[in-house]
Amino acid sequence: MYKIINQNFHLLLISRKLIPILLFIFFICGCNQKRGEDFVKLETPLEEALPKITLTVPDIEDNNNDEPIEITVGNSFEGIEEYSIHGDETQKIHYTYHKLHTIEGNKYIFSVVSYNFGGTGTFYYLTAVDKTMLKSVDEVLLGDRIIINKVKLDMPNSDTVTISYTDRKLGTAMTEKPDNPVEKHFGMDKEKFSQYWIEKLE
Repeated sequence: MYKIINQNFHLLLISRKLIPILLFIFFICGCNQKRGEDFVKLETPLEEALPKITLTVPDIEDNNNDEPIEITVGNSFEGIEEYSIHGDETQKIHYTYHKLHTIEGNKYIFSVVSYNFGGTGTFYYLTAVDKTMLKSVDEVLLGDRIIINKVKLDMPNSDTVTISYTDRKLGTAMTEKPDNPVEKHFGMDKEKFSQYWIEKLE
C-alpha cells in the first residue's frame, strides 16, 4: 500500500512539474497558429509587388488642395514628384525606395524610403506598407544622410522589426561622415509604429 501511495505521490510531483512546460508549449503553439491565421499573402511575389506600392510623403501637403502627397514607387524605385506650395509655385521631392532594405512581415512590408525636399538634407524613414492595400500607413524618421546597414524581422512572420544604421553623434556637424552605429526596434500596433528600445553599438 505504501509503495502504491509513494508511486502516486511521485507521479503527482512529476505532473506538477510538467504542467508549466505543457502550458508554455500550448501558448507558443497558439501564438504560432494565430500568426499563421493573420498572415496576409501577397497576390504576387514581393519583388513584383514593390513597384505598385503607394507612398504617402511624410510631413508635407499640397497647398492647392491640402491633401497628402502620394507617390507610386514605380519600376525605377526612385524619381521626382512635384507639388504646389503657393499658387502656381511648385516644389520638387526627390525620393528613393530602398528595395535592398525591404522585408515582408505578417501584415506589413517594412521598407526604408529616403526623401530630399529641396534642401541639402536627405531624410531616411522606416516605412510600413499595408500588404492588403499596398499603401504606406506609417513611417518613422531615422535621420538625415545616414547609412542603412540592415533591416530584419525579430521573429518570422511577425510585425516587429529591427533596423541598424550609422548616424552622427549628437552635436556632430552634418558635413561629417556618420560613424555612430545605432540599432532600433519597432513594432506595428493599430497601423502605428511603437518603438521598443534603442541600442547604441559603441
